[in-house]
Amino acid sequence: MQEVWASSAISDLAPARVMLVTDFDGTLAEIVSDPVEALIMPGSLHGLERLVNRLRRVAILSSRPTSDLESLVPLAGADLIGDSGVGHLPLEARQRLDSFNAQAAKLLRTFNGVWLEMKPGATAVHYRHSNASFDELMAVLRPVLVTTDLIAQPGRRVIEVMPTDRPKGSALERLLEKWEPGGVVCIGDDENDRPMFELVSVLARPHLIVGVGSAEAPADLFAQCDLVVSGPEEVSRFLALIGDWAIAA
Repeated sequence: MQEVWASSAISDLAPARVMLVTDFDGTLAEIVSDPVEALIMPGSLHGLERLVNRLRRVAILSSRPTSDLESLVPLAGADLIGDSGVGHLPLEARQRLDSFNAQAAKLLRTFNGVWLEMKPGATAVHYRHSNASFDELMAVLRPVLVTTDLIAQPGRRVIEVMPTDRPKGSALERLLEKWEPGGVVCIGDDENDRPMFELVSVLARPHLIVGVGSAEAPADLFAQCDLVVSGPEEVSRFLALIGDWAIAA
């Protein structure tokens, strides 16, 4: 970890030119059986607190609702962006998602342990407590997705349903335009972080992509990462490393 950071072009920049963008679940917090029980790792919160006033910008970009992030990440001065950056939907898109929710709720009743989390900009189909597979659930949901013109994205025992494709990539593009950083550090653990990895990997400016490994991650997810850590505890150590660099600069 130390060698990767020291050899990165990011470490040659002034901290005030660097933007850090990170996912939450599986990255700053362990994946838990019930999402309401998730807590940010104390070391990661401390690390972000050291960085938020020293970097160009710190952003937490998550599929959780923004209201969740505001309670889970007490970090003044950071961008807390929920719903993968989709935000509140226009009326027409909201109606399509509501229609999906109504139909999906009926179709999924026969699957024990499957439940819908309805959010402002998306719906999460959770199946961590179910024996059902992604393919089995998609076989049921696909006709509804077609009729409502919505997109399903696989995650770690969850299917995210929303009206737009690659939302985290689009949200990160907006952050880059707004803050114009000299370099970018990007951290994530799941399929919905892939668009961020792909975007950052082709940036001309210095960048460092950190993947957070797990048994549930697709084999090719971290192909563009410069560093892969074993879980949220190692993310805490990585943030501490950056914090030491930012303070010493």
